[in-house]
Amino acid sequence: MRKLKLVSALISTTAIAYAAPASAQTGINLVGTVVNLCVLTLSTPGVLQIASSGVELGSAQTGGVAAALTVVATGAAPTITFSAPSLSGPSSSGATTQLAYASTGGASRAYDTTGYTYAMNRLLDTITINGRSTNATGFSTGAYTINATATCSQ
Repeated sequence: MRKLKLVSALISTTAIAYAAPASAQTGINLVGTVVNLCVLTLSTPGVLQIASSGVELGSAQTGGVAAALTVVATGAAPTITFSAPSLSGPSSSGATTQLAYASTGGASRAYDTTGYTYAMNRLLDTITINGRSTNATGFSTGAYTINATATCSQ
């Protein structure tokens, strides 16, 4: 009889071990860091053409091409600062040089000789930049460049 009690005790212990599993729970955390970053890419360089009058050289003239500046940022919305434009070339002395811009984000500025700042309201934008230079005495034969610098800050 003693043997029978031992077998019965083993069966009930085994049944308890195979009962429903215990519940388990853990937290899941996805962690990341966003840093302020701004990348400026001149996706299209501008091309200057001379006006039929011979006194204006610009990207908006027939055959000219506006420059396209692509801005990609993370973090805070960036501010783009353009320096005052300047002209280099054989007849650059005495010329008045200006830049104008329009962006897909809705910003625009008419032609101006001074530098300016564009506070973007989004993190992606394309800015189309036109340049022109006028010289009452005209332009001599040679290569010309309108220079300006764009700086991104956040």
